[in-house]
Amino acid sequence: MEQKGTIQQNWFKERKWGVFVHYLASVQNKAGDIHNTAGQSTDWNSCVEELDTDLLAEQLAQINAGYLIFTVMQGTRYVCAPNETYDQLAGFSAGEAASRRDLIADLIRSLDKYDIPLFLYYTGDGPHLDPYAMKGLYGKETDITPAGDHVTPAFAEKWAAVMEEYALRYGDKIKGWWVDGLYPSIGYDDPELIKLYKDAARKGNPNALFSANYYGCFACNGREKEVAVPGIGNVIFADFYNTMPPSTPFCDFTAGEVVHLDAYPQGQILDGAQAHILSFLGIPKHPVEVYNGWGALGCKYSSSYLQKYVKQVNDLGGVVSLDVCMYRDGRIDEEQMEVLKNLVCLRENEYRILEK
Repeated sequence: MEQKGTIQQNWFKERKWGVFVHYLASVQNKAGDIHNTAGQSTDWNSCVEELDTDLLAEQLAQINAGYLIFTVMQGTRYVCAPNETYDQLAGFSAGEAASRRDLIADLIRSLDKYDIPLFLYYTGDGPHLDPYAMKGLYGKETDITPAGDHVTPAFAEKWAAVMEEYALRYGDKIKGWWVDGLYPSIGYDDPELIKLYKDAARKGNPNALFSANYYGCFACNGREKEVAVPGIGNVIFADFYNTMPPSTPFCDFTAGEVVHLDAYPQGQILDGAQAHILSFLGIPKHPVEVYNGWGALGCKYSSSYLQKYVKQVNDLGGVVSLDVCMYRDGRIDEEQMEVLKNLVCLRENEYRILEK
């Protein structure tokens, strides 16, 4: 018997597709990075001040995006909104690691004008690349890795408390959370640790959708193939055709991270989770670096293929999130915008087959 979705899952299903954005100190504030239109690194607060949330929202409205997934942080010490819990636990002064500007609150205000819901991206490994931050959160300077130190209950409790402050602040304005890095290889084989994050998300909004990226993008039934490429190193190629990474018992929607848009769900609800696929539009700098298209320029799919793919997933009951390249000021790559405009009809129920 086919499983039925909850009210929240059915709401998400009807949104059909949305946009995912990597906004990070290591991207938009990195010297020489294509996303950094300033041309050089500045302090984090100056970077955050430059993001025009109205501009970003206007672009999403132009393409009729169903929602936005936006990164709070990833890897480094920097987060894009104030957080007293984080400052206290990690040992930072106000504005040192958590931006003074509440970028998330400003995003909510800008997106609300167009009825575009906001989801937040968070990670289970925290600011693991920053020794100082980890000393406060973990108890010693460490980098959480499969080969090194793993998460501990004490660390997970502290890091979930940081997430909880955000959840409580924004309440029902945050419609869902996509939490990355909850991998068994770094210690999240204990399901109670994953539950800490879902509980934190629900403190602010009991109806918030939650997804734990437990398998990453490597789950393809053992069909990965590692190949040594001269001048590049080992590259993992994977066949994701008709395959989706499975969800955890805590997921309201599947993490669904895949490298290529050629995976299809078997129905709307998979093991209790709304079928959801996440991948990138960008073109990796080198063709064999198949995993390095996140936030990259250009579109590796034709307009016709992308439109047909998203429609097929929608018809099967699934939702698709598409990662784009966003510059420091909030502009989205023009080529990607042109391709995404062809998805407008999918949410207007006026589907038409493109010629090319």
